[in-house]
Parts: sequence; structure tokens; C-alpha cells
Amino acid sequence: MKFHRQTRKRYYEDSYASHCQASIIKIEADMVELDVTVAFPEGGGQEADHGTITLDNGRVLRFIDAKKMYGHLPGIAGFPDVQVGGVIWHKVHPDDVSLLSDLHIGDSVTARIDTDRRARLMLSHTASHILYVAVGMIRPDAVQATLGCHIRMDGARFDFGVTERFTPEQISQIQACANDLVLRNAAITMSAHPQEPDLRSWHCEQYQIACGGTHLDRTGPVGRLMVKRKSLGSGKERLSCSFPDAVFDTARFH
Repeated sequence: MKFHRQTRKRYYEDSYASHCQASIIKIEADMVELDVTVAFPEGGGQEADHGTITLDNGRVLRFIDAKKMYGHLPGIAGFPDVQVGGVIWHKVHPDDVSLLSDLHIGDSVTARIDTDRRARLMLSHTASHILYVAVGMIRPDAVQATLGCHIRMDGARFDFGVTERFTPEQISQIQACANDLVLRNAAITMSAHPQEPDLRSWHCEQYQIACGGTHLDRTGPVGRLMVKRKSLGSGKERLSCSFPDAVFDTARFH
């Protein structure tokens, strides 16, 4: 069922927007819903943005999580289990919950994200796709058996449901393929599905991945990728990547 209201997602319109003006739509015990936000909610493996909500009187509430609520499945091929629409709730820091009494429905506020955290998550999510592309070159069977992923500020990982383990040689090949793509400093673009703007795709050279996360616009800043393997037991393999030479650019946020 389609929810009757929807939060405007400024992070899709401009992934380098650090703040926006908004109005309060709903107030819960420790959550605030705004009509528009720059805060990316946890989803697609990517951790949520953190930030602040500033009232007109200057009082500042910190939020430590953002969650998408009341989304619905659009039933469009190529985007399994992806929910669209709905609203975004900002979870208020426990120490700031008492300040919610200062808020009223309709109040004008400024939502602002932690740009260092966003920059790191953008780079990490981009690195995860570079890793995924490289895995597809060497072990396409693993890509087809993806179980899930986790995108954090300092690294990313994928879990695969495969019976054949990744060999040391394959890990070296995957790492080499990933770093070739980084060294090419290839352009990255995002596109929205013509029927549903919340359905997003990542494009880099000839590669395309369905993804609603936030990303860099080139591969180069990721720097040298290091790839590691871990067995999760029978039939499960994990590949993780780190990027010790990454260049995190917060100067582009505005």
C-alpha cells in the first residue's frame, strides 16, 4: 500500500548538499519527521547520515540515525525488494530528547548533515561497487549469489552464498581488477527509473548496478583498494575492502 505522504529526498537531487530548510511534519518520542531532508536513511547496506536540526530560536537537536518508514514495493523488474516512497524519521540523540518539547508541527528548521561522515560513506559505497564489478569479472557466480552488504565509513563488505571458496589467486585477481578501475579515474553517474524516481542505478563505464546509495562522481579518489576474504562457514564467503590511500573531499559540500 502506498503511504499518503512522502519526504522530499534532497540527497538524490544533490549528494553534496549539506543542509536544507524544512518544516516539521511529525514528532514522536525520539523521532522527528521533516517534509524535506538531506539526511540519507540507512538502506542498501549503507549506514545512515548523522547531523543536526536547528530551530528558528537557535536551539540545536542532534540526530544519530535516519530511517525510511512506510515505503512500498513498486513491483518493477530489476529492483527486487527495494522500497520506494514513504517518509524519513530522524532519531534524536538521547541527550537532546528533552528539547523536543520546543518543537511544533509546522515549525521551520534547518537540517544539516555531518559532511565528514557523508564523504566517507560516499567513498566507501563507491569502493564497494568497484569491488563488486571486479568480483563479477573473476567470479560471476558469486555476484549472482549475493547475500548482502554493509557500507560503513572505513570499509565495505559483501557476503556471498557460494560453495566454491575464493582462492588466494582469485582474491589477487579481483584486487587487481578493482585497482585498474580506480586508476582509470572513471566517471560515475546515477540515474533514476523513469517510472519511479526512488529507484536508482549506478553507472561506471559499461557497468550498471541498481543502487539507491550516495556515491562519488569518479573512481580515482578511492585510491588503492585492499581486498580480504573471510569464510563464514559452509557455503558462505565474505569479501571486504579497505582503502588506505583514499582522498575524502568535504570541500565540495555546500
